[in-house]
Amino acid sequence: MEDEAIKRAMEDFGIGETEPIVLLRESADNAVFIIGTTNKRVLRVSKRLPVEDIIFEYEAVNYLANNGKLVPRFLPAKSGEYYTLIDGATIVVLFEFIKGHHIEVDKDHPPTSRETFEAGKGLAGIHNAGKKFRSTLTRHRTIFSELERVSPLEKVFIDEFEGGKDFMKQVEGAIDFGKAYVGDTGLIHNDYRAGNVFFDDADHLVGIVDFDWSCIAPITKDVALGVLEWSCPDASTEPDFKIFDAFLEGYNFAADKKQAKDQMLYDWIAFAALSDAATYFCDRIGDPTATRRISSSYMYRKYQFFSAKKS
Repeated sequence: MEDEAIKRAMEDFGIGETEPIVLLRESADNAVFIIGTTNKRVLRVSKRLPVEDIIFEYEAVNYLANNGKLVPRFLPAKSGEYYTLIDGATIVVLFEFIKGHHIEVDKDHPPTSRETFEAGKGLAGIHNAGKKFRSTLTRHRTIFSELERVSPLEKVFIDEFEGGKDFMKQVEGAIDFGKAYVGDTGLIHNDYRAGNVFFDDADHLVGIVDFDWSCIAPITKDVALGVLEWSCPDASTEPDFKIFDAFLEGYNFAADKKQAKDQMLYDWIAFAALSDAATYFCDRIGDPTATRRISSSYMYRKYQFFSAKKS
């Protein structure tokens, strides 16, 4: 289906069949391709987004671009629409190409303090511009979406997972915590990882991509995921607080409203880590070879670290 969707989308966007197509990355959410050589564009095949969420994303990205933020604009199809719908189910969009590179961050390859500071500044810029953003639609995806996937699977988690009963209680507690929050809200990226931030050769931030998880939500949640991802990357279970502080310093250097390194931030980091753990387990629950031990997840162990952390 994906090959057919790409072929149909190429026609809908007026892209010649001779243009090279290179898979950039693929996830449970989407597949992303680079189209062309000299006039490069980015094609994204969304696997599970409703049309309403694409409209929200388009409005958010267009708003940020119009306010001078370094985000790639949607490119129109021949119909004039900013997406094409294949067989009524698969949504394909085309974006401008950003020249730059993203850094590969993992346990053995931490980002530099300069890169992390710049990343923090970039997120602050999104929040500064996005605080007045309003969409014509309510987005289906929210900061609770991945946690809410757990509840229908309660019996599986309790019966089949070591630590599943505690995990269920922790997920319920995180949802209650998030819904009780009464602080500042605005447009958030909601997936601010190193792979979604582009730099030039002088380590200046030149672009932020992948707003398919963006939504209106507590600003602190976005900062929390940012410091978590940059200071405590894949295969890590505890943060590098030098990197943690560099991200927060960069954010506060540019932010209209500063974020404190306090208990509220730690609680939102725990929320973000548990949400990612929920994604990990829910995406693999049908795989008979997947682990059935909650503590095996790096993201869950990050959750444990920050849920016990006191400012």
